[in-house]
Amino acid sequence: METDSPAIWVITDGAAGNESQALGLAEAVARRRPAGIQVIRAATRPWIAWMPPRLWQLVPARTGGWPFTGYQGGAATLAPPWPDLAIGAGRRVAPLLAALKSVHGVRSVQILDPRMQPASFDLVVAPEHDGLTAPNAIGTLGAVNRITPEAVAAGSAPWRERFSHLPEPRVAVLVGGSSRSAFWREEDVDRFVAAIAALSRNGAGLMVTASRRTDPVVLGGLRADCDPAATWIWDGSGENPYPAMLGLAGSAVVTEDSVNMASEVATAGLPLHVFRISGPSRRLTEFHRALIARGIARDFTGTIESWTYAPLAEADRVATVVVERLFGRLD
Repeated sequence: METDSPAIWVITDGAAGNESQALGLAEAVARRRPAGIQVIRAATRPWIAWMPPRLWQLVPARTGGWPFTGYQGGAATLAPPWPDLAIGAGRRVAPLLAALKSVHGVRSVQILDPRMQPASFDLVVAPEHDGLTAPNAIGTLGAVNRITPEAVAAGSAPWRERFSHLPEPRVAVLVGGSSRSAFWREEDVDRFVAAIAALSRNGAGLMVTASRRTDPVVLGGLRADCDPAATWIWDGSGENPYPAMLGLAGSAVVTEDSVNMASEVATAGLPLHVFRISGPSRRLTEFHRALIARGIARDFTGTIESWTYAPLAEADRVATVVVERLFGRLD
């Protein structure tokens, strides 16, 4: 399987958060052991999407058959040359990743709890707050991601002039939304809009970005109540300013529901202010408790504070372990 040009397959279900984690780890591995990266989006067929990953293994995997046939598009017809490493993220792609290992001997790294036996993979990378324990498990503080000093610097350059009209201190405001593990009440929306609007009217320059889960009511409230001269809001259309926001802000406010955005802020090394919501899951609460214990985060009380800490570098740390364990060297 070793070649002069090593290859990494990044296999995801297409969800932005999952894909960002898998790509972040793949890019970090490639910085240590240069390789080409190919992204494969593997959507399960509608008739099988309900099945828990552990049940997929009741039928033995075989070339050209199950579980490859449970996926649509290119994932159903994967063919050699097989990669030196496959990295997957999310439980929906876990059966496919496990089959590549068992049938074709592909080194496999699964990101996030696969909801099936960890031994089905070479390594499993999961946030510490998931509580996954196994001999081949690597725990992380939050989510691995694509943020690096180089990416932030490159992303900031084209936006520096466009954000120059915003007053300082500049604050990146990263807004999530309700999910299976977090619930926003109407009172949360009202509190958040009021607090962020107050920042804009008290001298801060705001760079705001929403996620796919953000309730349009939140953005509508921010547009209506924030000082327009001190606020820039991105709704997901046009050029992506996200790396620039992390590079040009002096601090950040992140809603409690988002592990990915909080992890990216922590990787960028910005003071992380956490806006609490009414319905966080136990795992979310544990995650933010860990960030606070590490001196990375503080609860958002309506004012912006300044502090320093050693930025997270979980993708690089995990990539070093992946290369050492699966390839035995760093060259």
